[in-house]
This record gives sequence, structure tokens and C-alpha cells, in this order.
Amino acid sequence: MESSTAAMIKAQSNCVAVDNSYFLSAEQKQFYEENGYLVIKQMFDFDELYNFKQHFILIAKGQVDKGNSTVVREPSLVKKGLKGEQAINKIQEIHYDDVFMTYTEHPKLLNVVSQFIGDNIRVMNSMFINKPPGSSYHPPHQDLFYFPFRPAEKIIASWTAVDDVTKDNGCLFIIPRSHKMNHLYAHGHLPDANKLYHGILDKSVFDSSKYVQLEMTPGDTVFFHPLIVHGSGPNLTKFYRKSITAHYASGYCQYVDVDGTVQEVVARDIENEAQRRGFNLTFVDTWRFKSKQVMGARANL
Repeated sequence: MESSTAAMIKAQSNCVAVDNSYFLSAEQKQFYEENGYLVIKQMFDFDELYNFKQHFILIAKGQVDKGNSTVVREPSLVKKGLKGEQAINKIQEIHYDDVFMTYTEHPKLLNVVSQFIGDNIRVMNSMFINKPPGSSYHPPHQDLFYFPFRPAEKIIASWTAVDDVTKDNGCLFIIPRSHKMNHLYAHGHLPDANKLYHGILDKSVFDSSKYVQLEMTPGDTVFFHPLIVHGSGPNLTKFYRKSITAHYASGYCQYVDVDGTVQEVVARDIENEAQRRGFNLTFVDTWRFKSKQVMGARANL
């Protein structure tokens, strides 16, 4: 399954140069609808990726102010006495940063996103991900677990490789068609996983024979559905594995009440963290305040 899927993606995504007017083919849209993801090759060029990487390194060194972004360090690496780039797991909420917003608001990226969810677009969250040597795996999860807005079909992620992304350095893995179940699994902190992450509690998703390993080259971008089951492996190499990602939602989505659902646990976690930082915010409030309109006029979100 993996080799035929990879061949299909390559055939679809290399047929037309990616520019601001790139038009998704019917085959690409069908592949996304059926499988829950789509890779487009070489969406971003070397200069753009180098700019993102260098900006991250300067923030990691403390030479550039992180602004309102949050720097997250991997606890297991911090315990080893590692600092800076060697310990940083990610910088999140980067869509207000002057450099990183050139990714989240890139015309060719928004052009593709609009063909999936429409032309009223809000960027809901964003991250520059750094997977240092020795960093842990990210267990299978669904991004919709974190989102108090619907419908799921009007939410999409973009994830762009900044470095070569291989199975050895912790590429993404996905379970194709898992979004078709239209089911949001219960998540929690798994005993053998990084405490930064929530993972699916149902052990059936840990069957690696179901996984497609998304090995990518710099500039390749995968778009995926918020219900798709995915994760990433540990970095077993001596080199970094960097990527940049964002989640977009149609401005016509609606906020929903997650009390009494499998999302209640993450809602309380986020509200408690906001209180720790001195903010009295609900789960929905956090999304209202941190999201940003990037196409069209603000509507519901």
C-alpha cells in the first residue's frame, strides 16, 4: 500500500509547477477526500525555507525576541542539560511573527487551502517544529481533539518539510482513510510518550502495518484532515528534523461546547494553563484570541 500511495502522490503533485495560481486537479481532490491527506511536492523553495530556519535558530539563541510566540522545550532533553536548539521541541503560535507569517499567509499556500475549505480563511494555530537528535516519538493522535469548532470538513492542516524528513529522523506517519470513520477518539497522556503530547488511548491505532510513512524533501507540503490519525517517530539520527505547520479553518465554522465529550480533558488543561499565566479564559476564548483572519472578512470564529 505504501509504495503505490507514494507513486500516486508523486504523479499527482509533480504535473504542474506550484505558484500562486496553482489549481488542484480532480484526481488530487479525490485522493484527499478518500485518504484524508495530499502531498504537494516542492511548494516552497530553498530561500524561503532557509529564512524560516535561520529565524528559528536566532530565536533559539536568544538573539531575536520570540514576541508572543511560545517556546516549548522537550523535558527529556532538558534533563540531559541540553539548551537552545538542542532542547527546543517547537515554537508555537508563530502566525503573528513577521518572518513566520510569510509562511502562514503565503499566497500559494492560501490558494491551495481555499480550494479545500473556501475563501474565508482563519489561521487557528501554527508551529515551527524542531525535532533534535534523540527526541521522542509523537504518538498517534487526531488534531480535531484540540479544536472546539466544526465542521471538521472545513478545517485543514498544512505541514511543510524544512529539512529532509525520513523514517530515521522521525517523519510523519498517517493511517489513510482513518478520517472516514468520522470518529474522534479519546486521548490522554501515554506512559511511554513525551508528556507534551496527547495520544489516542485505543491501542488499535498502534498497528504500524496500517501506517504510511511520509518521507519528504525540503519544500514538500502535506495537507491533511483534522480527523486523520497521525504521529511521528523518534529522531534516531545525529541531525535535526525541522518543519513548519499551520491549521486553517473556514471563518464560517462555529464554536461548539465540548463539555461532556472526549475533548473536555484538553479543554480543562488549556484553561488551567491560561490561569497559570494569569488569564481567565475559556477553551473557546483561547482560540478566539490567538487565531487570525488571513483571507476574507471575519465571520464566526
